[in-house]
Amino acid sequence: MVFVDGENLAIRYANLLGSAQPFNHVMFEKNVYVWSPLLDLSSHLRVNTVRRYYYTSVRGDEDHRNVIHDKLYSMGIQAPRVFPKNKSRGSKRVDISLSVEMLSHAHYSNYDAAVLVAGDDDYVPLVEAVKSQGRQVFIWFVRDGLSPALRRSADYFFDLSEVLLNENAPRHIIY
Repeated sequence: MVFVDGENLAIRYANLLGSAQPFNHVMFEKNVYVWSPLLDLSSHLRVNTVRRYYYTSVRGDEDHRNVIHDKLYSMGIQAPRVFPKNKSRGSKRVDISLSVEMLSHAHYSNYDAAVLVAGDDDYVPLVEAVKSQGRQVFIWFVRDGLSPALRRSADYFFDLSEVLLNENAPRHIIY
């Protein structure tokens, strides 16, 4: 299973992208989502991705959240989680929702390995808890966005910049 802190990923990607335009294989909406079909793991013959979860938040009404949900779903994200964001408190549901679902699925043995797309050391306790359930955790992050503590806690890690910031991105992700 893949669990994406999409809000954080989109913000970090936007900072790295600067004023440049995303490459054709990258789907991007500033501060909301970034994804590429090259990240769906279908090129891995021995990997069966059970489900991809993507957690983000947006300003606007339920209709706007549904539009974002549908865009993510059309990109191959089977379980988009789009939460409301407001000016005064932002969104707090992204991180906790990701953590609850990732740990719950680990507890019920719904996956052998999880891909966590994040870089913050806030996720270290989650990674340790998932590993204590006998699961492996792969961390995907964007350049300079992986905390040393999260790196040490992960089984494997991969810099998504090699895909998202590369016009000729690799078709296979190697750990």
